[in-house]
Amino acid sequence: MEKENLISIQEFCVIYKVPETFINSLYDYELIEIVTTENTQFVQITQIKNIEKLIRFHFEMDINLEGIHAISNLLNKVENLQDEINNLNNKIDFYQAE
Repeated sequence: MEKENLISIQEFCVIYKVPETFINSLYDYELIEIVTTENTQFVQITQIKNIEKLIRFHFEMDINLEGIHAISNLLNKVENLQDEINNLNNKIDFYQAE
């Protein structure tokens, strides 16, 4: 994996002013992925938006990690259902056009 697509957890925590233990807890709950290269832990740049959301849940809304895990699973299910609805609507549109 290319390092330009990664940000070290240490640097991320300084920028976002969150403890490294919080990021490690997100990893423990399988809410994010951590990449280890040369004994340094990184998160992918593409995960930042999701991590920001999880930070808001915890620090602004005071939701514990178990609650964040449940909310994330429900949001993922909703997103998958929305994708499925879009696919079905596209199929309906295709067959109605014939």
